[in-house]
Amino acid sequence: MVKSWKSFAVGAISMLVFIVAGYMVFSGMEKNFTTPENRVENPESLSNIITITPLPSLRIIRGSEVPFEGSIELRQAIAGRFAQNLAIVNFQATGEHAEKSAIKIVWENGEVEKVYPGTKDKKFAPERRASAISVLGYSMHERRIFGDSSRKGTLTWEIRYEPIE
Repeated sequence: MVKSWKSFAVGAISMLVFIVAGYMVFSGMEKNFTTPENRVENPESLSNIITITPLPSLRIIRGSEVPFEGSIELRQAIAGRFAQNLAIVNFQATGEHAEKSAIKIVWENGEVEKVYPGTKDKKFAPERRASAISVLGYSMHERRIFGDSSRKGTLTWEIRYEPIE
């Protein structure tokens, strides 16, 4: 019992020391924040010194392990009329012949560009503006005589962009 009494006393004393030290630190910090030198008397003078430029709003189109069967086209909604500063962070597809899956980007001038699975951190030129983005999934067992049969597959993608207009 004597052994447990000593450890209790050491714990209580150390806790008291931490409380007193914490109080001294925080009371010292309070004095630093309320000194007259830190107060701003004329807020209009700050508007000439500080300029705040807002960051462009960044949007993310994401799909995580989206299941499908056969072939599918998932049209992605774009905030605004166009997407600028487009970046494909990640695009993966699984299934039979999944390498035929793609992200289809229709640019403002009508040009169509496809990005295939396994793509990571692909950035497009900042001045290019996309008018439509679609994710195409393909998972088929291809047969010459009897015709293709659908197979299960999954799609994972993440696209970042800045909306325009």
